[in-house]
Formats: sequence, structure tokens, C-alpha cells
Amino acid sequence: MVIEILSYKASILNPLFKCLIVILYAIGTWFFYCAWKKYGGNLKVIAGALMCGGIAACIGAGARLFGDYFVQFKWMESTGAIIFALVSLFVAWLVYRKFSEIAVAFGLKEGGE
Repeated sequence: MVIEILSYKASILNPLFKCLIVILYAIGTWFFYCAWKKYGGNLKVIAGALMCGGIAACIGAGARLFGDYFVQFKWMESTGAIIFALVSLFVAWLVYRKFSEIAVAFGLKEGGE
């Protein structure tokens, strides 16, 4: 016996949570876009990469929502997730390579070393 609110197919929570995920990714992507416009240098590069990852996450999460209703969107869910993972890996590599410059930018380390 399954409680109706916890049923994947019958509960209103399933589409609501999926909509919430898309909205949260969109808000995060908006903040990365604002940072991309505001800052230059390494921070602009990193914000741009994070913004691309946010767009991929939005597409993947949207495809997950619509995949419940239209089967042809199911493949986009995995594609969006793969792109998001690849962009996240790229951003991690960027941050690792530029860490000393970022530390100077944030005042965590003296410049010029």
C-alpha cells in the first residue's frame, strides 16, 4: 500500500518538485550571468563556464519534467546532465589552475607571489 502523496505517478509533489528544480537552476544561472557581466578576468571566465553549466542544468531538469508527459524529451534529460557534469568538471579544473590568482582577487593572499 502506497501513501498517495508519495506515489510517483499520482502525487502532485512530483511535478511541483521538478518545477522547483528548474526554477532554482534558473535563479543560479541568473546570478552567474550577473557575475559574468560585472567581473572581468578569471572571474568572468569561471562565471561564464558556470552560466553554461546552469543552462545545461535547466535544459536537463526541464527535459526531466516534460519527459513525464512526452517520451521524446527523455533523452534530453541525460544529455543535459552529461553536459552539466562536463561543464562542472571544466570549472573545477579552471578554479584549480587559477587558484592563486583567485586568492589574490578575494584578498586571501598577497599579490605578486
